[in-house]
Amino acid sequence: MTGKLFPRAAVLAAALLTLAACQSAPPRPLYQPLETGAEFGYTERQIDDTHWEVTYAGPRYRSSYSDSKRDAESNAARGLAYDLALWRAAQIALEQNKPSFAVVSERRDVDRSTEVNRRYSPYPFYPYGFRHPGHWGYWPWWYDDYSVRTFGEATVTLTIDLEPDPGAQAIDAKETAARLEDEYAFKTWPPE
Repeated sequence: MTGKLFPRAAVLAAALLTLAACQSAPPRPLYQPLETGAEFGYTERQIDDTHWEVTYAGPRYRSSYSDSKRDAESNAARGLAYDLALWRAAQIALEQNKPSFAVVSERRDVDRSTEVNRRYSPYPFYPYGFRHPGHWGYWPWWYDDYSVRTFGEATVTLTIDLEPDPGAQAIDAKETAARLEDEYAFKTWPPE
């Protein structure tokens, strides 16, 4: 009896370990500092006494093949990254005891990448370019098996002035921080 129990326990343990390895990482909050090894988050850099640079690198997302859908996804990703960078800018203004700030310059980018994964046939090598049963020809041929995936990642960089000129378009730091906190405080990636 004991001799049969050990192999069953070993198979069960191996199955549980395999299942545990397949589970995805838990969702992470969208608004977080960009730390070593993190995929997304914000960074900040003080330029001088009143100017700061805030950058938010958004999460990598799977993009559509359709131009109109891809453009809509890119605009949504830029808007999300802008809001989260603006939230951090408002927090910096409040930390520096400034009631308002102005965005002096901004840059909104979306980096797109495409991955092509070829799945080669499990059939052994055949002479004369024979790859698949019933098809002749040399690689690449119309019957090749591959997948194409497109990804996007938005990055927004804001340069802010904590002492804006009277004529500048000043942003209320407290109101902006409260509004964006209400909207994004509990949002995670990937979305639940």
